[in-house]
Amino acid sequence: MKKLFIGVILFVAASMIVFGSANRQAAPSDGVVTVNFYTATDLASFTDELVSLFNAKNNGIKVVVHYTPNDDHDDKVKVLAAGSRDMDAFWIRNPAPAQQYIAQNALTDLTPYAQASSLDISPIRDSSLKGATDASGKFYGLPTTGSCWMIFYNKELFDAKGLPYPINLTWDQYLDLAKQLTYTEGGKKYWGGVCPPWVLNLGAAAGGEYLTANDLPLTRAYAEVQHRMYIDDHSHPDIGEMSIGTFDINSVFASGNVYMMINGDWTFSLLDASFEYGAAPLPIFAGMPAGSSAGSLGYYAVSKSSAHPKEAYQFIEWALTSEEASAIVAAHGNIPCYPSAQAEATYKKNVNVPGVEYRFSSKISQEQGTEPYYNAVKDAFDQEIQLYLLDEQTLDQTFTNFYKLRSEIIANNR
Repeated sequence: MKKLFIGVILFVAASMIVFGSANRQAAPSDGVVTVNFYTATDLASFTDELVSLFNAKNNGIKVVVHYTPNDDHDDKVKVLAAGSRDMDAFWIRNPAPAQQYIAQNALTDLTPYAQASSLDISPIRDSSLKGATDASGKFYGLPTTGSCWMIFYNKELFDAKGLPYPINLTWDQYLDLAKQLTYTEGGKKYWGGVCPPWVLNLGAAAGGEYLTANDLPLTRAYAEVQHRMYIDDHSHPDIGEMSIGTFDINSVFASGNVYMMINGDWTFSLLDASFEYGAAPLPIFAGMPAGSSAGSLGYYAVSKSSAHPKEAYQFIEWALTSEEASAIVAAHGNIPCYPSAQAEATYKKNVNVPGVEYRFSSKISQEQGTEPYYNAVKDAFDQEIQLYLLDEQTLDQTFTNFYKLRSEIIANNR
């Protein structure tokens, strides 16, 4: 373990040298401050427009955007956030890594900048900022766009069967329907649904139950839901089938032989289907409020080592709270976290899908807890639950192993 720790330190140090030599900007000679902003390639569509408009304002700040491949983004910004002065502002994917950065003193406290600009953070203080706030109430990241898990359904397939659309279902109702709609006809396989294994406690998170809770009744119940859809009923492609080659869930749904898809609202901007489809609320467990769902939440933050924190903050505040920037984000099928009537109207105009209104009526809980070690707990859970969902160990053994691993992780982080 000691050798591994030393290796990681050497890797970080070496990476900082490499990144620094590649990206360092020359000192401005024209009075214009350069702000280096790092984000993922998946967000390029609206980021390009945001940066171009901001730079066109000729406000003495030039934002240079650096795109990192989506799958590599988290690792690269961790290296840069360790002390490089070549990254001023950056996108953080989830609340858990935001808390890690706060614990490591890698982020600039944005509280005084927001106070100086008179930004009203009350609309986002109680929920959106929670994942980027420390114990004293200081906040270190402004929330970007929120997401929401939903059901997407092939209207044409449902209409052909004369069935009502899958709106406001419980998990049991959803599973029963998916089993009914899984069959082979004319040599073609039809699936009741498809559900990606990205958030393996999704149904529990929608009820506000996270993997660090003492008791996990919803997490256990959702594990059984997944076992039924993947193994018992096999009404959905299982984890093994979804790991073959490059699995693209939207392409699978767009093929036309899948009745329902559980996915996030990013589907509205990514799905290219030849048939009409609709959206409906995520299934829930009995006793949960109607419309309960889960979603991810990212942040724009300013690096603690930024050479230009004031100017970096000026950019991220404008990009996340101004009406003109929010309209750009919404036009690309994303919902800004900062309230904006114009952005909501723009979003609904551009997303012309039956059921899009459920996105706005959903009661959204965060996908992840906010403890700095939550990602480690999640990795331990994913490791064990996948064995259960591959039918390689029992549910009891899965949770016994997970509780043991979780206790070790929490003890090591005290």
